[in-house]
Amino acid sequence: MKKHHRYCALIAVLLVVLTGAVSGCVGGSQEVPAELAPSPASLDDTDDTDGLSASYPPVIDSFIASPETIGPGKSATLSWEVSGATTVTIHPAIESTSSGGVERGVEQVSPTVTTTYTLTAANEAGSNTKFVTVTVGTSEDTVIGCDPVSGRNQEVDFTWEQFCLASQYQVQIAKDPGFTLIVFDSGAFAPASATSPAAYYPAGGAIASPAQASAIASGPTLQAGHTYYWRVRVRQAATGQMILSPWSDVKSFTVESGLPASTPYYGAQLLHPDNGCIGCPVSPLAFSWSPSKGTTRYEFILANDAGFSDIVADAEVTTTAYQHEGTLAYSTSYFWRVMALEPAPGDWSAVYTFQTVAAPAAEPAPAPPPATPLWAWITIAVGGVLVIAVLVLTLTVRRV
Repeated sequence: MKKHHRYCALIAVLLVVLTGAVSGCVGGSQEVPAELAPSPASLDDTDDTDGLSASYPPVIDSFIASPETIGPGKSATLSWEVSGATTVTIHPAIESTSSGGVERGVEQVSPTVTTTYTLTAANEAGSNTKFVTVTVGTSEDTVIGCDPVSGRNQEVDFTWEQFCLASQYQVQIAKDPGFTLIVFDSGAFAPASATSPAAYYPAGGAIASPAQASAIASGPTLQAGHTYYWRVRVRQAATGQMILSPWSDVKSFTVESGLPASTPYYGAQLLHPDNGCIGCPVSPLAFSWSPSKGTTRYEFILANDAGFSDIVADAEVTTTAYQHEGTLAYSTSYFWRVMALEPAPGDWSAVYTFQTVAAPAAEPAPAPPPATPLWAWITIAVGGVLVIAVLVLTLTVRRV
């Protein structure tokens, strides 16, 4: 009898151990220890800007010189914008005009030679630097005018001496004397006069039609306030032989500083959405424009193309607004314009464009519940066998 009791006690202990192991592996939950879990207070401290500024070096958003090229005795303006800095210094040192600050500032400089200025922004976590160069031209530099209406460069005339009875030449224009930033290359061209070779770069880079013989092929508009460098070489001799002579000496010219003047177009001024807007809603979308004097009815057109051949909506309204109730396509560019209809038809407004928002990402499917590992099933089976064995032994002991 005692032997049977010992067997029963041993089986009961094993059954308790197995039951605890299975419940801990299958039904247990993984909890973050209290000492490792983030406290609510730490989660709410995301707006601690003082801690961020002390943990990261400052960021220099911009540091520019305007203009980048000046003549002898002229001045340039240095301007900067910095985030997270406690001190800002400029090297070489400049005489402050009391308009400079830490986060943003403006200072005037008048270097006598080409100078590179270094802006250093620092805080407790470190520092960052940024460079800008102010080029001082010589008295030999040619100054090219800038059209005050369009903001484009005026005509640039090039002349050079005839070389070896050449009939064709090549002209290059670059932003640096080493010609690593070439903005224009004429290729082989024949000037109007073989004995007095010359060429001209048209105003704004656009050649009138018909073009003159000495006109260089159409190129980009030269930027105001910049110094450019040019050189020339022979491409073909008068005998028709193709040759490449060495490049000539590098010469420079500077385009004067200037800003283009603009005049708003007549008719309705489109207001919303902004021209070139990205991320407009697909539905609903409201359009608005400024009123034309005395106009009581407008025509609104929305299309898929700038030529308005694929119309999406065409409506007549009595107000200066229209709301499109349909649903537009995601990530698609659209074009729209308006025109006065009453009391007298007017001209179409300028064409505006916008792009709709991208399609929302599909929600991920819920993750399936974790599968019970094989060893847990084996443990459960062994526990079941032990339970049956306990029942059998219990019945046997009672009969005895």
